[in-house]
Amino acid sequence: MNGFYFFSYFHRVGIPGTIFNQLQIDYNLTANQVATLGTIVLSIYGILQFFIGPAMDFFGTNRIFIAGGFLLCVGSLLFSMSHSIGLLYFSRVLVGLGASVAYLGIVKKTDELFGPDFFPVMLGIALFLGYSGGLFATLPFERLVAVFGWRNTIFWTSAILLIVVFIMFFTFVKQKQLERKKNSVSLGDIRATFFNKKSYPVIVSASIYFSVYFLFQGIVGKKLLQDTCGVSSKIAASFTFVMMAAAMFFVLFWGTLTKIIRVRKRLVISNCLISIFSCTLMLVNLLFFKEPMAFFLSFFLFALVGGSGPLTTTLMKEINPTTIGTSIGFINGICYICVAIFGNITGFIMDRFSSKAIITPDAVVYPAGAYVGVAVFCLVFSLVALLASTKIEEEYKSVELNAPAPS
Repeated sequence: MNGFYFFSYFHRVGIPGTIFNQLQIDYNLTANQVATLGTIVLSIYGILQFFIGPAMDFFGTNRIFIAGGFLLCVGSLLFSMSHSIGLLYFSRVLVGLGASVAYLGIVKKTDELFGPDFFPVMLGIALFLGYSGGLFATLPFERLVAVFGWRNTIFWTSAILLIVVFIMFFTFVKQKQLERKKNSVSLGDIRATFFNKKSYPVIVSASIYFSVYFLFQGIVGKKLLQDTCGVSSKIAASFTFVMMAAAMFFVLFWGTLTKIIRVRKRLVISNCLISIFSCTLMLVNLLFFKEPMAFFLSFFLFALVGGSGPLTTTLMKEINPTTIGTSIGFINGICYICVAIFGNITGFIMDRFSSKAIITPDAVVYPAGAYVGVAVFCLVFSLVALLASTKIEEEYKSVELNAPAPS
């Protein structure tokens, strides 16, 4: 299952981020059209979380997981063979449909196997393995594309994904794990989850700071470095590679810290403050210095925030203990819809500077002012996230107050 999650995350990070320039030149696209290749997947992924989560709570995990795996395979193969923008977009729709089941399936299975005590730690390990797909989508993917071209690289990674899905399918068949499970929740439980007001401050703050992180990780981070610092594709990809590697480390860090520290509100507030500082640092660097190492520090701090999935997932699970799939799907859906919105707004901002862009045979180079606009946009919303985080209620306090006396 983590093998499937690996490829799901690869598609979210690597396309269009790592091959932004190749796609723009090959298809003669605007920045917004290229960004849409990413936001199509993220929008579908986000919207389906509202339905996949309740479906997994209601019907079980494994059959939905297998179906998603096959859809991701078909979409990935079709993307590598597309020669029109319409077919390219359609392939990304299939990828979004398939990838949408990966994270929630991992969350549900982790809870089933390890229970509440070890949930944050084991989820951190599972996310570490899944995030390695995002790591592969940076420098390793860029190097493979440089040697074999983006079509051949994606085609053969899709073939490997197909093998992974077949192994998963036959394993479930052998273990008789594809039968429909008895409903574990009611429709009333699911409805109550969506209207639980305690969840809203967590969702608002987490969705904003995760969107800011993912914007630079998977959509414009590599291109920003190439356009503003003049570094090569390889060097720019190495920055996002380190950024993804740091995020992988930080999911283990946040998973362990969430188990140790019970005051989770302070941790969420800390994430918001880090996001604000990172955006400010990037803005100052764009306006005055344009130093690659200052961008590296911003990216590293964004990765610290981006790896905090175990924290917000555990918090949502504790606020909604009877509907894990539904509650995690709720926050995950909002997060990725926000990422898609942030990506489209970023493309829109960049296109406002298209008249000042320099067109070369290999890329469309946007001026620093385009990225200043993006940084200001991210900074404003990071401040909104901080305000929302101060409204979070400490769920564990009510649990302790109502707990029975020890015998």
